[in-house]
Amino acid sequence: MDIGDFILKNIPVILLELIAAIAGVFYVRKVKPDKGKFFFVIFLWFTLVVDMMGSYSGIAYFTEYKVFGFVKGTVFSNNYWLFNIYILVSNLFFICFFRNEISNNNYSKLLLFLSIVMAITVTIDFFMGNYFHTISRVSTIFGSLLMLLAILLFYMDLLASEKLLSLKYNLPFYISVVLLIHTLCTTPLDFLSNYFKTSTGNDLFVSFRVSTFFFLNILLYLTYTIAFIQCSRKKHLSY
Repeated sequence: MDIGDFILKNIPVILLELIAAIAGVFYVRKVKPDKGKFFFVIFLWFTLVVDMMGSYSGIAYFTEYKVFGFVKGTVFSNNYWLFNIYILVSNLFFICFFRNEISNNNYSKLLLFLSIVMAITVTIDFFMGNYFHTISRVSTIFGSLLMLLAILLFYMDLLASEKLLSLKYNLPFYISVVLLIHTLCTTPLDFLSNYFKTSTGNDLFVSFRVSTFFFLNILLYLTYTIAFIQCSRKKHLSY
């Protein structure tokens, strides 16, 4: 993979992120949803900014540091520091998002307790570990497991409610399905990235990881966009 391939695999994703965020604004303006869905749209804009910022590492690596050469040999040569923070914020956000959609108090309290434990544990791991050079295993594993638990509890709560009758217009359901697929596929790659780093010349793994994330992110943001458009058709739905 060269810089041309890297850019070609990143521009479509960033454009889809932008389209999904714009579709989210359209959804918010038309439906006037609750705070959880409103903040989901804000989170999409936040993700767009983070991904644009994080691309500096790949651009530097694939141009042999002719671009962003000032990061060569520094702790910022990789973007692990940025995405370690993003992974924690993302996990906490989605756990809170699904918790907000759950009506069962026991489920809600369990997710709140576990999310607090995760935030404390991952923060300690950041200070004790070298998160500038590796993806936090604690954040990746703990966050992914808790994310899957939140989605599972959301499904269980959904089955016991009348919302099941209107899945066609249930935005959180669309989000949960594609996020479940994305989490199950990307978590192993994030974990393995600690052993196959760009700095050690593992081009094959880097290319595979970039390609996999490319297709999964296309699926993720395309689904978000379609979901926003679909759910915008039902203006007065309360969930």
